[in-house]
Amino acid sequence: MHWLKGISLGVIGLGLILSTPSQGQAIDFKVKGQWQINFGVSNVPDGRSRGSDSFMSSQRFRTTIEARASENVSATIGFTMPNNTANQTWGRAGSSMGADGVDVGVWQAYIDWNIPNTQIATRMGIQYLIMPGFVTGSNPVFSRNMPGISMHAPVWSNKEWNVGATFFWARPYNDNYSDPDETRSKTLDNLDVFALSVPITTQGLKINPWVIGALIGQNSLKSLPSGGPGALYAPRGGLTPILGSGGTFASTFDKGRRWHTDTDWGGGGWGGLTAEIKTFAPWEFAIEGAYGEVDMGEIKHYTQFGDKKGRTFDLHRHGWYVGARVDYHFDWGTLGALGWYSSGDDDNPYNGSERLPQYNTPWAVSALGFGGGWTDIATWKVLGHNPGGLWGVVLHLKDISFMEDLKHTLRAGYYHGTNNSAMPKAANMTSYPSRIDGPFAYLTTSDDAWELNADTRYKIYENLELAVEAAYVRLNLDEGTWGKKIVNEVDKDSYRVSIGLKYSF
Repeated sequence: MHWLKGISLGVIGLGLILSTPSQGQAIDFKVKGQWQINFGVSNVPDGRSRGSDSFMSSQRFRTTIEARASENVSATIGFTMPNNTANQTWGRAGSSMGADGVDVGVWQAYIDWNIPNTQIATRMGIQYLIMPGFVTGSNPVFSRNMPGISMHAPVWSNKEWNVGATFFWARPYNDNYSDPDETRSKTLDNLDVFALSVPITTQGLKINPWVIGALIGQNSLKSLPSGGPGALYAPRGGLTPILGSGGTFASTFDKGRRWHTDTDWGGGGWGGLTAEIKTFAPWEFAIEGAYGEVDMGEIKHYTQFGDKKGRTFDLHRHGWYVGARVDYHFDWGTLGALGWYSSGDDDNPYNGSERLPQYNTPWAVSALGFGGGWTDIATWKVLGHNPGGLWGVVLHLKDISFMEDLKHTLRAGYYHGTNNSAMPKAANMTSYPSRIDGPFAYLTTSDDAWELNADTRYKIYENLELAVEAAYVRLNLDEGTWGKKIVNEVDKDSYRVSIGLKYSF
């Protein structure tokens, strides 16, 4: 496209102008990025329906440019191809014959500045807002790229201890709602998240308590733009209970639907603590826990659970999670295990959900079941992005290396549901939960799954890594719990074998 080439030349020209010294002060530009290309064979290539092609070739190129004026002020913009931050599949529109690089977008854009005469570092704009998690390396509730303001400052320190504080306000959703009769469009449709974490560190020990609060407008999760990545929609399923009859948030509450909550504003609150201990080397330990709840009011005369007259449905979700990890470090690799337990739903769908509410955060447990693979552009995570409604144990042998620049990782995991086995029928779940809203898996106390992972990584050059990854998940649903029809519709065996190239600079 000629217009895109013109924009590119304009950006280059602007960069040259900005890099010219002005009044004796030069702007330092730094460029970094991660470019990935992946080839794979899988029965869940990228979240498409059953029967899709098993082979997939895809890519994602991210480039970040930092313009630093001084140690106190800088600005960063990150470009991504494709523009929805997921993957770009070779052969599809935008990356097919005749493609001219039109599928480009911005995934980060923020300003960093220090408040004068203080040690408070401030970041404003689209950024990755991360809550702490030491068991898996990620938080089970909230960590996503979104617009907001974050601030970090040291609080207290001496020769042994350091205490800091990080606060952020994020706005994941606003002004997306479109009312059928246009009388209430763009009203009660903002979701705001406020968070505080307090990192405490000393020699060999890290402790980090954290809290999150959320203000959730009645319409904030409705009418979300189509065509975006799963991360845009999935939080809806993580904040609400099961809706029944195979319903998703969009099909139940979006414009033209009959059900409405009885309150204008909902709210959410979470609290947790995570800790990592390295004082007993070569042993390493981590432990954490979290509790959260979201209340979005009630729905009168709700019939999706099979009661034709309808009953009051409480849109209240609350639950908890505890997890732990232990590792032993050898010269040639790390042997370890992690495990967790999280609360599950009872057998009454009308009283809400007893699972931990969450924002579909990437949760790095395993390669295919959860979000811990070598690359996150290869496939969907078939068991979800969080520990809610599950207990599990994963054994791992990580970073095995007997040859320079060559490493291997092996994992074996077992997962069991904590949701009541009577819930699928009580909630009139006529189909298995959809990927459209939240994680794919909903395991009851009668269901389980197991997983095997193996990957090999080779550093070809300092900045170029090649990886081969194989993963398999076996899902065992109880026919008496779900019914023969649903059990036969769901893929019991999920697999992926992929080879990828990652260039980091």
